[in-house]
Amino acid sequence: MTKTYFITGAEGTGKTSIIPYLKEKLLDLDIHDFDEVGVPLNPPLKWRLDTTLYWIKKAIQNQKKEISTCIIGLSFPKEINEFKESKKINKIDFLLLDVNIKERERRLKKRKSSKEVIKDLEQLKELKKQFKNKKVINTSKLSIEETAKKIIKYLKK
Repeated sequence: MTKTYFITGAEGTGKTSIIPYLKEKLLDLDIHDFDEVGVPLNPPLKWRLDTTLYWIKKAIQNQKKEISTCIIGLSFPKEINEFKESKKINKIDFLLLDVNIKERERRLKKRKSSKEVIKDLEQLKELKKQFKNKKVINTSKLSIEETAKKIIKYLKK
């Protein structure tokens, strides 16, 4: 049976960094970066919802071909589950990449993110709230490879 995985996390958790590694190791999964369809400057909520629906429809297409799908990027389980189209997917699994505030700040400064982005913790707080009873991997002390290995182990269960 096919599955659809949404791997999410706030900025600085390592989502984008792990994609090449996962694509190399998980050839049986159709893996995508949530943002690969293009991101507008200061993306509004409507953009994220439209993009979420796009990926849900992609997962449905893949399911018909008996292909499992993995979408990596900022997405919220609550929003995904509110789409009626998501009910057409056999199994949706969510995984949160988390990071402590100090490490997140270090990573974002390293990639020259703005002070506003670094100080904005709302996404992180909301994700943690939505993942109370779901799988979380803390990436604070993990390398990209270590994070990817933990994700692979989780996905192969």
